[in-house]
Amino acid sequence: MINPLRQPKSIALAAVLAAVLVGCQHTAAGTARPAPQSPSNPSAPVNAALLDPGNYPTNPAPPLGNAGSDEAGRLVEGRRMAAHVVGPWQADPTLTAVGSNSAATVIKDFGQLSQVLWTPIIGGAFNLPFVVGFMSERQTPGPDPRMSLRNAVLRFANPTSATAAARGMHDKAMSMPRVPSATPIVTEPEQAVSIPGHPDAPGALLTFQEGSQTVRELTVLTAHGPYVLVQVARCATGADCEALLAARTLDAQIPLIDTFRSTEANQFAALPLDPTGLVARTLPLPADQTTSVSGAAYEAAGALHFEDSPLQIAPALTAAGADFVSINLATLYQAKDPGAAQALADAYSDVVTKPPAAQAASPVPGLPQSRCTRVAGSDGLVPRYWCLATSGRYVLKTVARVLDNAHRQMAAQYRMLTG
Repeated sequence: MINPLRQPKSIALAAVLAAVLVGCQHTAAGTARPAPQSPSNPSAPVNAALLDPGNYPTNPAPPLGNAGSDEAGRLVEGRRMAAHVVGPWQADPTLTAVGSNSAATVIKDFGQLSQVLWTPIIGGAFNLPFVVGFMSERQTPGPDPRMSLRNAVLRFANPTSATAAARGMHDKAMSMPRVPSATPIVTEPEQAVSIPGHPDAPGALLTFQEGSQTVRELTVLTAHGPYVLVQVARCATGADCEALLAARTLDAQIPLIDTFRSTEANQFAALPLDPTGLVARTLPLPADQTTSVSGAAYEAAGALHFEDSPLQIAPALTAAGADFVSINLATLYQAKDPGAAQALADAYSDVVTKPPAAQAASPVPGLPQSRCTRVAGSDGLVPRYWCLATSGRYVLKTVARVLDNAHRQMAAQYRMLTG
């Protein structure tokens, strides 16, 4: 089986993603009841008396102000980078499934580089001034994925540092340690691999055992201005697959990162936490479940890193003129107008209900225009309930493993947004 990189910190990341996508569970299980999945009726009246938020908050947060610290500002800057990082599905349309790691994350300090690269490799950038980064990862669907890609953009203090980091980490990848305490233990000599169309992008192909499987993993590290562009690719379809996948990623990544207007590191503390005002009106995660990517409003392109079906959702967001998406316990999509929001909600619901195992569930009490769906989990065992509704130019989405929770989160989010 070809799986994305497994390291101790990745286990925590899997729990983090589950918290963002599924949310916390506070109440007893609800029941999925058959309901007609006809398009939502935006004219159906809301019955506020039936909107039961349970224990979820219903009042918007006060204005969030500026980051106020270098650490908080780094998270803001990393989230800003999301729209300028290529999603793996853009390099290969079969790369849509989330593995056991997070689909995407902010890399806010040097220690977190182990979420991107093997620890012996990141030693090549030790003591170099790392600033912040963003990583996105997907694999092919199914229990035995044939391909995976991790794409990351890592910012260093200046081009000189980035060049030294890329060179140093590539050198480490080409001379992995052969000791039992190191991970992974390579079983064949490291191979230098050329990346088509990118002579300045050195690749290192490692072969090692992962469980009972022999894994081929290509790591490509490219210095580009103050950035190190990273691709970690695995394939089971042929010797050239990894290099071609990295090449397609770089073809898109280099011009995309050139459009990013970065913030000077000494100005991180002054970055606004909620420039759109959407985050303060989005149902928050409990304080102990917040993550590096939650509690933020992303440009639509950046928000796709957190979607289960980015290829299907991307054109719907474009058609709706959606500019920002606020991600927390609930998700808010800001469309260009109410009509566009309704069209986006219907398109999104169509995507959610498309899998054969999807089942209609009862709408949110008090929101007759809402649509809820029971969707089998990626492991085929634990289902999730998705609910969608609209309010003005906004689409509201909640996802939970218990229908009552999805309903109550939606009720709370609707109250929070509409006052």
